[in-house]
Amino acid sequence: MAKAFKINKTLIWDYDFEGKYETEEFKKWYLARVLSRGGASDIREMGFETIRDYLPVLNLPGRIRRFWEWYFAAEGSTDLP
Repeated sequence: MAKAFKINKTLIWDYDFEGKYETEEFKKWYLARVLSRGGASDIREMGFETIRDYLPVLNLPGRIRRFWEWYFAAEGSTDLP
């Protein structure tokens, strides 16, 4: 991910990721968790650029994926990576 971010441990209560926070797999998983279960402050912490960059490779429920695809298209970013 482009920037360091704070992890909201209440979103990962069901997994033990201690010491694995820097792996690419964790970052993808955590970002999907934030988009699925996080709040506005969690989303702001991740950053919209990070969300846009990773959206194509995230495992998300269809309605959440469609929302973010719509959001970035509305922003003029119709060429998602």
